[in-house]
Amino acid sequence: MGMEVRHFDKYTGIMFLLFDKKISMTAINTDLKRVSLNEPVTALWTDDAIYAEYLTYTFELLWKQSIPAAQRIEEPVKGRASAYLKDAL
Repeated sequence: MGMEVRHFDKYTGIMFLLFDKKISMTAINTDLKRVSLNEPVTALWTDDAIYAEYLTYTFELLWKQSIPAAQRIEEPVKGRASAYLKDAL
């Protein structure tokens, strides 16, 4: 049994974790362009049901707009193959 992984190109929104649609943590000082395991992150923890509902909605919206990771991984490979064929002709 695997898990579905999806890709959303050029995401610049918030970084968050949501547990059981009840408890959430939202990074409040993270630049998504510079995420590093060596850099501390300050996060907001809350059990506010309304905020958790907002994050659930946000996640579901992004999930629907994203593409399967396997498809995203194949795109550069196909692009290189077509460029190779174009140059060969």
